[in-house]
Amino acid sequence: MTLRRPGPYLTLALVCLPIFIGALDLTVVSAVLPHVVFDLEIPLQTGLDDAAWVVSGYLLAYTVAMAFMGRLSDLAGRRAVYLAALLIFTLGSLWVAVADDLPARWLTAAYRALVGVRPDPARMDLWALIAGRAVQAFGGGAMVPVSMALVGDLFPPERRAGPLGFIGAVDTAGWVVGHLYGGVLVRFFDWRVIFWLNLPVCLLAFALIAWRLRGLPQPRAAGRFDWPGALSISAALVALSLGLGGGGELSARGSFGSQAPPQVSLPWLTAAAVFFLVFLLLEWRGRHPLLPLGLFRDRNFALAGLTNLLVGFSLVIAIANVPLFINTLVAADLQQGAWDSGWMLSGLTVPMAFAALAGGALTGRLGYRWPAAVGLLAAVSGFGLMSAWAATTPYSVMLPHLVLAGLGFGLVIAPIAAAVVNAAGEAQRGVASALVILLRLCGMTLGLSAMTTYGLQRADHLLQARAAGLTNLAQSAAAGMQIANQVIAETFLIAAVMALTALPPALGLRPPRARPAISSVEVRSSERSP
Repeated sequence: MTLRRPGPYLTLALVCLPIFIGALDLTVVSAVLPHVVFDLEIPLQTGLDDAAWVVSGYLLAYTVAMAFMGRLSDLAGRRAVYLAALLIFTLGSLWVAVADDLPARWLTAAYRALVGVRPDPARMDLWALIAGRAVQAFGGGAMVPVSMALVGDLFPPERRAGPLGFIGAVDTAGWVVGHLYGGVLVRFFDWRVIFWLNLPVCLLAFALIAWRLRGLPQPRAAGRFDWPGALSISAALVALSLGLGGGGELSARGSFGSQAPPQVSLPWLTAAAVFFLVFLLLEWRGRHPLLPLGLFRDRNFALAGLTNLLVGFSLVIAIANVPLFINTLVAADLQQGAWDSGWMLSGLTVPMAFAALAGGALTGRLGYRWPAAVGLLAAVSGFGLMSAWAATTPYSVMLPHLVLAGLGFGLVIAPIAAAVVNAAGEAQRGVASALVILLRLCGMTLGLSAMTTYGLQRADHLLQARAAGLTNLAQSAAAGMQIANQVIAETFLIAAVMALTALPPALGLRPPRARPAISSVEVRSSERSP
């Protein structure tokens, strides 16, 4: 007697539901953070930098989980690791919902036992909340590469681009609507309701996904988990985040916000470089590496990875500098600027989500290179048009430019993800799926840091060049606006150049090799019995 394999598309839809919630929670807190600060009575003078870790700590833990949970799914099986990640995310949501109650009391007791003094209750509430967000993010980040690896198990190579595009669209849609979702809920309910709502949805998803995946074969790679590699790459990511954030004092600044002094950030950045070199050495010499460097010998894997790195560099410039442009040069006040920035930025991100779906369908018919190439050219065109923006440019002119760039970036998601997943063998799909996301995040991190440095230095240089001719405050203000406009326009041109630089590696991608999907194999009922 044999059992039919699980319907792959229904399984994919169920797997994507928690991914959507995890991506939603990536940005939802940005809308409710003022309410959290007020409710927990965090002092504005000293606590805002720590409060920013509610947002940035989530992103950091989300990234760290991606770094090695994909590999763990290669070793332990997709079903077990995905369900464990979903359970961790659910427990993290519960922790955040009650952070200022039991977790804060536990943390207070631990602090008193270690230090011997009673800590500030508001700070303990905040630290408990940050810890809960980190737990939540670890589960949310782990689900993304494991779900992408599951696509490789459920679908043959020629049918993977569409499902991978769907995962990209769901993930993008989550962080696009997160701010709006949080803003709407917090107008009518306590901010904790956002995290309480996660619980029934995630528990139902857990039961349904466990049922749908119960008959799927679980390929497992040989070897052991590379704990030294996992610890070293995690330490590198943490140190990099602290270095770019100014030694732990993070704030919600724009792309050209004030930088931390070198004596604060340099030690952390140096530590990040050292840990990363240690990681590479461990991976080069290890018998069971977390990141098999041999993957980069595959032409498609290396070219797709490079393309994704450059795409991340280019994408973050739009995400950071569109709000900066509107708030600095267009909006009448900060409240209006926040509203205008939100809906204008959706002109980039919403088309990006829909184009990710279209990119999956096109990749299935045309292969990797042409959808990716068309997408990159569209992004280049969009950035070229954005570089001509001025303070007098109406939103009706800006919006089509953002839509064009968003459509371009969306078209790139599926072919690049499919090229990476198909280039890896079945025992390495988890780590390959993690890498495709990590490389984009690395590109975004490098892009944000590079553009911050460039923007500050360029603006300072232009201001010094004009300083002699400025005789009153009005002239200084006008010159400052002109310089801001020029610098932001230049960064849009840099983004266009980076997207254009990604075109040759994208055109170098070769068609996929035909391989059977694991899910096409029928499973004997005895394999399901205990």
